[in-house]
Parts: sequence; structure tokens; C-alpha cells
Amino acid sequence: MFDSEQVAARTSRRSWVSVATVALAVFAVTTTEMTPMGLLPAIARDLDVSEGRVGLSVTLYGLLAGLFAPIVTVATGRVDRRTLLSVILAVFTVGNALSAAARSYLTFMVSRFASGLIHGLMWAIVAGVAIRLVCDRDAVRATAAAFAGISSALVLGVPLGAFIGSTLGWRSAFAVLSLLCAATFVLVRIVLPTMPSERSFTFTDIRSLLGSRALRGVLFISATVVIGNYTAYAYVAPFLRQERGISARLIGSYLLCYGLAGIIGNLTSGALLSRSRTGRLLLAGLTVVLAATLLLIALAHTWVLLAALLALWGSSYSALPVVLQTLVLRATKDGPGEATTSIYVLVFNCSIAAGALVGGVAIDAGGPNLPMLIGVLFCTLGVAAIGVVGRTSTA
Repeated sequence: MFDSEQVAARTSRRSWVSVATVALAVFAVTTTEMTPMGLLPAIARDLDVSEGRVGLSVTLYGLLAGLFAPIVTVATGRVDRRTLLSVILAVFTVGNALSAAARSYLTFMVSRFASGLIHGLMWAIVAGVAIRLVCDRDAVRATAAAFAGISSALVLGVPLGAFIGSTLGWRSAFAVLSLLCAATFVLVRIVLPTMPSERSFTFTDIRSLLGSRALRGVLFISATVVIGNYTAYAYVAPFLRQERGISARLIGSYLLCYGLAGIIGNLTSGALLSRSRTGRLLLAGLTVVLAATLLLIALAHTWVLLAALLALWGSSYSALPVVLQTLVLRATKDGPGEATTSIYVLVFNCSIAAGALVGGVAIDAGGPNLPMLIGVLFCTLGVAAIGVVGRTSTA
């Protein structure tokens, strides 16, 4: 058994290599989720369907990941965590290979759904796995490092997939992803120690956890912030193109500013959170910055200011998942961590889908600037909720 009790007071180099391997797994899984966004025209043309129908491979994927996270996590509660991570990567290896070989829209969607069903399990266990690999004082840093795989996927994975798709064909992009997942599978088997489940749980535990006012408060804050962010982010490309006149060729450079700053924000959040007693002040500060940044982007016109604001947006938002994940676990510190995380994953993924839906309605009704403004409103609601939850907890 490999536990924090068995890790020296100073986390070993091998343990950090294990954390890096978990981050690589997060990178591979997140890139798999997002890759179709950069390949929609090519996939739609080859499979003879509309881009909107191919887009469902991302939207429904996210919903499946969220809705099935608690179910799959309960079902696998007694399985060794290294074995579980290996199974997830094996499913993604096969799923990406099927996507690459798909000759019909139905086959392509089936391959995506197979990965989506187990995707939520990845988010439910990854924080717990990272924490168990290091000593107690490095727990937040390990969580931030593991979740840096998400930002890295947005910065490197998705653009690289789009590049491979444009040069070698979209099937090649999924084939490369399949190889990446297979290679990560091998690394997990070699590098990670066995990690027996610390505690199994049931749906009764999940219902009991939802009775916590503190947890419900953090989940509500998570929903408002994530909906606000993705209402705006899902439609940032048409905003830059139509509202600000940025050429299609340069939009990728602007998004690169967002992604690179996101990696910095993600990693910095670990250091900041480890110095914060409750984390609420940090959460409030990041949410205020996010709301203000979205508002300024809606008003800004110069290309330099837009690039700087996108970088600020990326750094502030990318820090939030680590903070929210940590606060969720602190809210139910005596309960089963993976059960708590599975609830968080459900709320988080469904909020992403809700944000994209709200943004879609907004852009159709009022143009590309409206999603930005609605994003500001949701983030402002999140700031208000932080204040209410803080007062309730103090009382």
C-alpha cells in the first residue's frame, strides 16, 4: 500500500515523477475531449454530416462525463487506483483508435461516448491519486500539477491536434492520441505504485454529503463561475473575429495567450492556496478578476489590450478549478473524498455544457458581445455567493 504515511517528510523525486505521469494522463484525456473542436469541418465533410452534429461529440461527451461520474465512481470504489487509471487509459486508447477508423457518423459517436462514459471517473480520482503520491505539505502543489494537464491540453494538445489534422488528416490526429494514451498507460504501470482503495462508498454516502450546507455552497459557486466562463469562452473566436475584426489566422495566437497564462495561473494557484487559511479570499479575488476581465474584454478594442486581457482571463480562470476542488474536499473533509469529487465533477461538467448552451442562445439573440456580458453577470453572482457562504460558515 502506498500512502502519505509511507512518503518521507520530503516528497521524493520518484513521487514527483509519478505526479507528472498523472498530469500526462490528464493531458491525454483532456486533449481527447477537446480535439474535435479544431477538426469539425474536416470530420463533418468526411462523414457527410453538419458541423453542428459533429459538435455534439463534444457537448454530449461532456454531459456523459458529468452525469456518469458518480455512478462509475461508486461502481469502482474498491478497485486499486493504479489499476483504475490504467483501465481509463486503455479505454481511451481503444476509443481514439475507433474514432480514427470510423467510417460512419454512428461509429464515430459510439467511440466518443465510450470515452465520455469513463471520463468523469478520471476527474473523480485524479486529485486523490496525486495527493496520495506526496507528503501532506505538498498536497496542494500535487493537485495543481496534476490539473496543469488541462491547461497544457488547451495550449498544446488541441492546437497540435488541429495541426496534425490539417496536414495529415483528422484520422491521424486521433491515431496519435491513441498512441499517446497507450504510452501513458505503460508509464502508469511502470512508475505509479499500487494504490489500494482507501474507502468504498455508496449512493447513500453521496446523499449524505449533499446534506452539507458548506458543500452545497461551494458547488453553487462552482456552477456560477464555470457557467460564466464557458458562456464567454465557447464563443470567444466569433467575438474576436466579428466584433474586433481579428483575422482567422491570428485568433489562434490570441488563444495561445490565454492558454500559456492558464498554465501559469494553474501552477501559481497551488502556492497561493497553500498559504491561504480558508481559500475563500483567494476564490473571491480570482472570481472578481475574472468578472472584471470579461467586462473589459467586452469594452476593449486595441489588439495589445485584448491580448493582455485574454492572458489575464486565462490565468485567473485556470487557477479556479484547483481552488474549487480543494474547497470542495475541505467542505467534507471527514467524508469519502472520491464521492465528494464525483459530485463536483457532475456539477462542473454540466456547468460547462450549460455555459455553452447559454452562450449559444445569447450569440444568436444579441451577437458575439452578449455572451461576454452574460459571463460577467454569472461571475458576479458567484462573488455574491462567496460572500453568503462565508457568512454562513462563520455563523
